[in-house]
Amino acid sequence: TSNREQSGMAGASDDLKSEMLELNLAYQEKFGHVFLICASGRTGEQMRDAVRNRIDNTPEQEREIVRVELGKINRIRLTRIAEGDPS
Repeated sequence: TSNREQSGMAGASDDLKSEMLELNLAYQEKFGHVFLICASGRTGEQMRDAVRNRIDNTPEQEREIVRVELGKINRIRLTRIAEGDPS
């Protein structure tokens, strides 16, 4: 399921993947958890830009954004299950 949701990074350049790794590590160091975003329909560049924008948030702002993003992910997954596509 998460592979399909994160397919925007599948065709990303090595430079973009490297940049995402660095940004993800910096994000995790600051907030104490992995970067979470509803990746469905987003390109690798859009996800990179989101990390760049969100890394300056306060922990309180980021908790609210993560809550919203988890809601989006759950809705997508529940819709797929309801439609008979458990993958």
